[in-house]
Amino acid sequence: MLQPLKEEELNEIYTWVDQIPLSRPKKNIARDFADGILMAEIMHYFLPKLVDMHNYSQANSVKQKKYNWDTLNTKVFKRIGFTLSKEQVDSVISCQSEAIERVLKFVQAKLEYYLENNTNSAEKLPQQGDSQIAPPPLLANEWQKDQQIFELRETVEVLEQKLHRMDELMKQKDAKILRYQQLLQQNGLL
Repeated sequence: MLQPLKEEELNEIYTWVDQIPLSRPKKNIARDFADGILMAEIMHYFLPKLVDMHNYSQANSVKQKKYNWDTLNTKVFKRIGFTLSKEQVDSVISCQSEAIERVLKFVQAKLEYYLENNTNSAEKLPQQGDSQIAPPPLLANEWQKDQQIFELRETVEVLEQKLHRMDELMKQKDAKILRYQQLLQQNGLL
């Protein structure tokens, strides 16, 4: 069983979330984040080019909530180097005690790491007291190029997988042709 978060850890998480403009007020943080919309908004705030908000819709059903979180996992979190486990997602969807706080703490740490170590990133995390994020204009173009390189690498990977599959199919076809030729020779038709 996980240790409960300390009061100061919870306050840090809540303060961080309060600094981010969200589309709806936070009443019960566990329920507010259960459908994944507010998490998508947080990610969009820091990495607007990675998050298409139209992919997420408010949800009451577990199925739609799971879809939103799975979309975040595959389209956003994976691109910045992590994913949430099924257990983490399920605990957030079911509003388990401190589940979203743990996920927020984890995501905050991963975001900080990503933004600090991605030297081409145009965004930065706001520090305590920062009211605006002002990305340096020169880095914005570099960040776009970095994103384009990432997307092209993904495309190359997919194409290499397709090429490998085509090679396998060609080997199977060649083996089939060879078998048919042998049958024809055995029956004296070739």
